[in-house]
Amino acid sequence: MDKQGLELYKLCCTEDNACDAHMADEIGWINNTSFCVWVSYLWIKEFLEELEEIFGYGIFDDGGFTANIQSDYVCIDLCEAIGSYLDLEEVFPKEKYQH
Repeated sequence: MDKQGLELYKLCCTEDNACDAHMADEIGWINNTSFCVWVSYLWIKEFLEELEEIFGYGIFDDGGFTANIQSDYVCIDLCEAIGSYLDLEEVFPKEKYQH
């Protein structure tokens, strides 16, 4: 796993990030082409800032990416947001992270 993959894993799965908090409440492959992360409204600003620090401001080029607003969370498809930067299945294997 490369450095970006490791940093993304730490951001999504641990408290080992700049905020020392578990920002992603849930993660998983919802189908073969979409890996989603559910982030509480409390952490969405910090999560996006960390994502930008890992992958650069280019993730917001071309108008950014879509997110699904839900009652308690924002659901982001990381394949859409950062899929061109790394192989998400290498970081989050489908057999382990199937939603």
